[in-house]
Amino acid sequence: MTALGVDVGGTSLRVCSERGLVSTAAVPGGYDDLLETVTRMAPRGLLNAVVVGLPGATSPAAPRWVPSLPWLDGRPLAADLGARLGGAPVTLANDAQLALLAEVREGVAQGARDAVLVSVGTGVGGAIMSGGRIIRGAHGTAGAFGWLPAAGIEATADHGALELAAAGTALDRLAGPNLAGRDLIASACSGDSAARAAVDGWAGALGNGIAALASILDPDLVIIAGGLCEAFDAYAEPLRAAVRRAGSPDARAVAVVPAGLGAHAGALGALFAADCEVGVWS
Repeated sequence: MTALGVDVGGTSLRVCSERGLVSTAAVPGGYDDLLETVTRMAPRGLLNAVVVGLPGATSPAAPRWVPSLPWLDGRPLAADLGARLGGAPVTLANDAQLALLAEVREGVAQGARDAVLVSVGTGVGGAIMSGGRIIRGAHGTAGAFGWLPAAGIEATADHGALELAAAGTALDRLAGPNLAGRDLIASACSGDSAARAAVDGWAGALGNGIAALASILDPDLVIIAGGLCEAFDAYAEPLRAAVRRAGSPDARAVAVVPAGLGAHAGALGALFAADCEVGVWS
């Protein structure tokens, strides 16, 4: 018998059945395809527990609101996936909270009592640990940092202002037609001044949001997770400069670091939760 951790992101799907062993695929375009893909990626044999991380609001049984994957909303994902996996018990949870769990267990937040994780990928999400406990909130969505305000940006029904200003999709828009954010970052790193200015402006918007979080929550550290954490060095300087400029006296000195477990943190956190290695997981 074994446990399984699943991380369903806006664009990438990761499945983890053992520490250090994470399989990755593109997120399918529909519900039945998602069930089939996770089933195919899961290990053979009896599973005693499965935890699935989702980028949005979810109950343990069914997603309530996942703006990047709206076809999930209201579907009985836990029951349907459990049936596909031989009757295994499946629990749904917020992906960023699971990522923070992983960083506390085996990543850069080991030993910390107060930490903030900001997940930057297709959207902007996050999680909070206070006094050694990960805070879920009344509806399980504590850490929805994409809804912070951002200068000159108006929130929509499905996307907060900081998310519109500082998610990976914002970098994609800045890159222009037929290009992606990673192309813009590569150009900035190669010395393109226009690309450098665009990336710095994007990082400044993200840094302003982090300055607000650090000022309010007073964490030991802020962790950048999600798909863009692996490019952290390309925008770390302007991001940290914005935190120093916009934060409270204590926030100006907060450590802002990339996730130690990289983009796999969500899948590993789901595995830890499924394997009952919960520690700080309340």
